[in-house]
Amino acid sequence: MSAAETLQQAMDRALAHPEGAHIAASYDRTFQFELEEGDRFYLELFGGKAAVKPGDCGLDWKRADWERVTCIRTSRQTLEDILTGRRLVTEAYFDREFGFAPHRAATRHVAASAVMGWLYTLIRLAGEQAKRGGAA
Repeated sequence: MSAAETLQQAMDRALAHPEGAHIAASYDRTFQFELEEGDRFYLELFGGKAAVKPGDCGLDWKRADWERVTCIRTSRQTLEDILTGRRLVTEAYFDREFGFAPHRAATRHVAASAVMGWLYTLIRLAGEQAKRGGAA
């Protein structure tokens, strides 16, 4: 299974969690994943729904579209370890194996840390849902 497929399954589990749809609807954001192995795919979270798509999202996270997209850089193994609950996102972040940009702000009014905390919460909900046996 590809990392993108694993991410989609995790987001499906997160949305199946009793709190998932409510939390997912908190923001609208695209996350562009750039894996060390060269894989590129993106996660669109809009209106409480999640879709993982292959390739580049076409948004310029460095300049023009920084308020709409966050770039995540990691390895396939680190991402899969996080999504399957073998590793905490914060652990990988502090070990410099999971990075994101832009760092200061997600929008003019929302800190980047708030949006990343939101994504981390969805990943946690996916893990809780899997433990319940409620995999989507």
